[in-house]
Amino acid sequence: MTASVTPAELHERFAERLGLEWVCGRGQARHREIKPTGFKTRPSLVGFLNLIHSTRIQVIGREEYDWLEGLDSRIRWESLAKVMDARPAAIIVANGLEVADDLEQLARESNTPLMRTPQRDWELIEFLEYQISRRLAQRTTLHGVFMEVFTIGVLITGEAGTGKSELALELISRGHRLIADDAPEFTQLTPDIIEGSCPPVLRECLEVRGLGILNIRRMFGDAALKAKKYLRLIIHLHLPEPGDEEGDRLHGDDSQREVLDLKIPQINLPVLAGRNMAVITEAAVRDFMLRMKGFDAAAEFVERHGRLLSDQT
Repeated sequence: MTASVTPAELHERFAERLGLEWVCGRGQARHREIKPTGFKTRPSLVGFLNLIHSTRIQVIGREEYDWLEGLDSRIRWESLAKVMDARPAAIIVANGLEVADDLEQLARESNTPLMRTPQRDWELIEFLEYQISRRLAQRTTLHGVFMEVFTIGVLITGEAGTGKSELALELISRGHRLIADDAPEFTQLTPDIIEGSCPPVLRECLEVRGLGILNIRRMFGDAALKAKKYLRLIIHLHLPEPGDEEGDRLHGDDSQREVLDLKIPQINLPVLAGRNMAVITEAAVRDFMLRMKGFDAAAEFVERHGRLLSDQT
């Protein structure tokens, strides 16, 4: 189902916070939907009055009000009519300004929701843009355990039986924090930021085979939990095929996984008998953090080896 929001919902949620008052069009407000069109093509959903690049919610601030006041009556009427023809989801008059009679008349004739607020125009736009963007952002649910490891948001994935929950439990015991087990929800806030959080029904819980459901808050305290975090890295656990246990001993096994519209770095770790997966995961995250800062241990090793060979020739 495509996400959407209406001016009526915005009024219900934020009327007290923003001081929103209906002028007209309240009945029509539930039928003027605001829908996402993607990061690459959508204009701003909330903005100042614009006759050329119309936004879904048009805000009339002090400058727009003064500009309209400076027009003669015919041009003013034509300009306001053009705004109504674009069928905005709503028009909001900000800064506590009075709603002009012709604006209200045209809004009533076109069934355009019209509100006013004492809120300053730029604060109103920033607030609504943030709230609407979060509401309409792309979302997905992934299978795995989402954790904060060394301040980095890490999603632990893998097939059943690879030890995701056991690894998460050991990481928690080592001071790292659980965000969500089994079905973390991810929201794309901007073109390069994906935020992960926990569904309400799963909060504080971790399922471990043989133990069942554990309440992490009761067992380890509030410090063992984190409400949300940006997704930066995926640790994928897998059972290697016979003969593939060694892998690439120089560079490891790195790849990328596409989550929503963003490619997330993925480190593939084979699960083998006798390996301390918590220590290896911590090392993988630390190495990832170093690479983010521009240091590549494998590249440095190859360069050092090359210099040694050059010195011997």
